[in-house]
Amino acid sequence: MQGTGLLHEAHVTGGGVASARHPSFLAVNTVLGNIKPSLAGTYHAFGFRKYAHRYLGQVQYLFNRRFDLRTILRRLSRAASQAVPCPLLGVRAAESAC
Repeated sequence: MQGTGLLHEAHVTGGGVASARHPSFLAVNTVLGNIKPSLAGTYHAFGFRKYAHRYLGQVQYLFNRRFDLRTILRRLSRAASQAVPCPLLGVRAAESAC
């Protein structure tokens, strides 16, 4: 990828179980392996199709702040306390506009 300082490497694995054990894919497989059951387990009783964007937003928020977990609760509570209250109709209007 140009401009980001990242290097893209192609790995021909051939598929199967052996390809999943490739050292380059361990982090990716771990992240995907953790996200899927956490979403399925946490939100199994709710309409995932209806609220998927909210659930994925939560996962994104937590994932982006995973390196500073000691401060995540403090930062989230501060952001929530400083947010301007919005009535439910306003939230639904914003969601339907997307």
